[in-house]
Formats: sequence, structure tokens, C-alpha cells
Amino acid sequence: MAATDWEKVENKLSYPFGRVKLRIDGHVIDVMVEKEGPKSLKFVLAVYVDGYIKGEWLTNDCEIRRKYYCKRTKSLLTKDFRKSPEFKRMKKNEQEEWIKKYTYEYYSPYFTSFKTLKAHFIKNNDSIELVDNI
Repeated sequence: MAATDWEKVENKLSYPFGRVKLRIDGHVIDVMVEKEGPKSLKFVLAVYVDGYIKGEWLTNDCEIRRKYYCKRTKSLLTKDFRKSPEFKRMKKNEQEEWIKKYTYEYYSPYFTSFKTLKAHFIKNNDSIELVDNI
């Protein structure tokens, strides 16, 4: 996809409830600007693959999850615990083990910025085409 097409896509997704349709590696991808939650004022970019967001794609390791969804990591260790004297007294390799042990990964169909979405799609896919004429 050309740089001008990416600019058109970004402009279309820059306002609430904007929508763009792309064809990426044989799948039809709808990217829509949606509210994060019913009472939220924050908007996110929701990615629908062939018209769906399926729970099995989020929980099971599959190609669709890796290609189209946002990978996130979360730590169970709080910032206060990491700053505590108990944690700081640990050796460096013990700290790293704890961080690794108490961190998990999950995938989300929501991206918080267009820049992240674009970089993820370019990195993980071979062919990207704009379906809608904007």
C-alpha cells in the first residue's frame, strides 16, 4: 500500500466511528473507531477479521491472532512492590526471574493508536490493499 493510501486510512480513522476496509493476506479486515466501553470517553481502533472478533482467536494460538491483533503484556507485580526494599535487596537475576515469572501476555482486538496498528500490520503481513475507495 502506498504512503498516500496510509494517509487516507489515517484520516478516515481520525474521527469517532470512522471505518476502513482492507484486504490483508486474503482476509477482509474492518478497522473501526469505537468507544472503549459503554461509559468511556476514550476511543480505540477495533479490528474485525472477516466481519468477526472471535474469542477463540484471542485465547488459542493461531495465525489470525498473531497477524491482526495487538499483543500486550501485564505484570502482577505492582510498582510499589518493585520499589520496595524487599525487592531491591534481591540479586539482579532474582529480580529478573520474578518479573518473568509474574508477567503474562494476552492479545486484544483493540489498538490504542493508528501508528501502532500500521506498524503491526506492515510487520506481520505480506500484502495490504485498500478495499474502500476513500
